[in-house]
Amino acid sequence: MLSVKQKLLLLSAVLCLTSLAWVGCQGFFVNPTLTSITVTPSNPNLQVGGTLQLTATGTNDDGSTKNLTSSATWSSSDTTQVTVSSTGLVKGIANTGSAGVTITATSGTISATDTVTVGQTQQSLSITSSPSSPISLASLGGNTSISFSATLNGTNVTGSTSFTSNNTSIISQPSGNLATIVGGVGSATITGTDNNNHTGSITIQVTQ
Repeated sequence: MLSVKQKLLLLSAVLCLTSLAWVGCQGFFVNPTLTSITVTPSNPNLQVGGTLQLTATGTNDDGSTKNLTSSATWSSSDTTQVTVSSTGLVKGIANTGSAGVTITATSGTISATDTVTVGQTQQSLSITSSPSSPISLASLGGNTSISFSATLNGTNVTGSTSFTSNNTSIISQPSGNLATIVGGVGSATITGTDNNNHTGSITIQVTQ
């Protein structure tokens, strides 16, 4: 039979080995590194007084994505024309002309820009998606629903817009403004057309 001293030594050895194993395992789990940010919708147009929610999506070095909208730092190149809140909500303050105002979303050392114009007559639809591109199958899996929205000159025209997919192996043919992420890896372009034949499109990138 083991003595008390031997039992204590044995317990100490087990605890030591367990600690070493735990530390060793931790080395296999490395936090993904942010490599890029995408801001959507791209190049939107607002009227004076109009607002629009921008979305910042981060892509990591392992292909995974994360919504950074609420955690990113947002800034406007000219707050006398376009302001942006800490959560990415932009507001048209004054006519910008065709050049527009640059909106920047920053997370750590990575940043991305988008150009917002105010007061210009918009001839094409701005199409956005939820979830936004790029979409990681590892995070969401296949057969996940995706919805699309359409705006024209700051007005939501989703209800009067029909949507189509050019690659149904990636994104199914939408029913209304809803479709399914089928499960394939690649890209699909979704085109929207409203009742007045204004059109717009968005390309959805699906990664593993």
